[in-house]
Amino acid sequence: MNRGLPRALRLTALRLTAPLLTALSLTALSLTAPLGCAPDAPPSSAPPTAAPPPSAAPEPPSAPAAPPPIDTPPAPQNTEDDAPAASPPPPPPKAEARPRKRVRSGGVRPRAPLKTETVGGPDFAAVFDAVAPSVVGVVAGQLIDGRFQADRTGTGFAWDSDGHIVTNAHLIGDAPRIRVRTQEGRVTRARLVGLDAATDLAVIDPGALGLPPVALAPVDEVRPGAWVAAVGNPQGMAHSITVGVVSAVGRRSLPPGAPKLAEFIQSDVAVAAGSSGGPLVDTRGRVVGLNTAVVDGKLTFSIRIDMVRTVAERLIADGTFARGFAGLYTGRVTTKMARAAGLKRRRGVRVRGVVEGGPAHAAGLEPGDLLLSYGEHAVDDPEALPWLVAATRPGTAVPLKLIRGVEHRALTLTVGTASQ
Repeated sequence: MNRGLPRALRLTALRLTAPLLTALSLTALSLTAPLGCAPDAPPSSAPPTAAPPPSAAPEPPSAPAAPPPIDTPPAPQNTEDDAPAASPPPPPPKAEARPRKRVRSGGVRPRAPLKTETVGGPDFAAVFDAVAPSVVGVVAGQLIDGRFQADRTGTGFAWDSDGHIVTNAHLIGDAPRIRVRTQEGRVTRARLVGLDAATDLAVIDPGALGLPPVALAPVDEVRPGAWVAAVGNPQGMAHSITVGVVSAVGRRSLPPGAPKLAEFIQSDVAVAAGSSGGPLVDTRGRVVGLNTAVVDGKLTFSIRIDMVRTVAERLIADGTFARGFAGLYTGRVTTKMARAAGLKRRRGVRVRGVVEGGPAHAAGLEPGDLLLSYGEHAVDDPEALPWLVAATRPGTAVPLKLIRGVEHRALTLTVGTASQ
């Protein structure tokens, strides 16, 4: 474009700095007017006039600042406070860019963080403050020469507003004397209300101590990986708390000496001698189990609190836990058995045998039947059925659903007593 301009104008153009040339290429309409050329008009043949001194030059109307060099990143501008350029005619306004959402590489939005009880995790100090007043130390012993001698020490916790304490049966045993020690250090005698060796649970009554009953958690909320804590008296060290996580649920068939009918919660909470009978609690201070056994000094097993409730309430009401009896032997259902019975998947338990003259025999059950349900409970695990029967009061009529061959049948079982 310089060939059509006078010589003087071309010399002037050569003196333009690189930043001004950049501005000329970007905003030609704003820079041509000061040079004496209107937009879309032929250049004038008159020589250029000298520019007046800065003091005599009229103040331009809000001219925009020249952009920085290309190799320098543009400085940030406040587009809300800057006034628009007044050079005629103004360039067409650019469409306002929408704010871009910040995303990770690959366009995947970050996932929201997991919610926890507190910013730093569960507040076990608050859990201890809530549970400890309900926990007591339990000592079983005897009088020798008029003085009390401790044989076994453990833990218990307040069960109801009547003052009953729940603990382990192996702790109480046949001890003639039982003592209880509260968090405040008060020591008092307690009497045995009842115990059941098969579930290793016992209830004692120390009288009116005014202890707050514990809160119980729904057993279906207990899952592997959940935080739990044990409050007890390990090695006689009163009211200690240890913390861990649930390792597994539904554990059965522990080593010899463990309860045969109980179902356990396995955790890595550290417990020691003296912790038996104490509560296993969740992060809200609710009891999920009763600490009962330790394997290899590392694995802790706690009886599920719903089982504890069944036995404890029966012991309080009757003084004994009369277990139900069915006279039934069961095994697992194989895939081949399920298909032969017309089932799409393995369900129920297989009846391996019945006790002659027992409740199952009287109800009409036969070896080879596939038992699908016991009352309102679906039965898929032969190891779970003994507890369902034991927890049923003798004399209760329980509806059964089963398959014999390929025929579905419904029977009624009248539960007997374990003495049968």
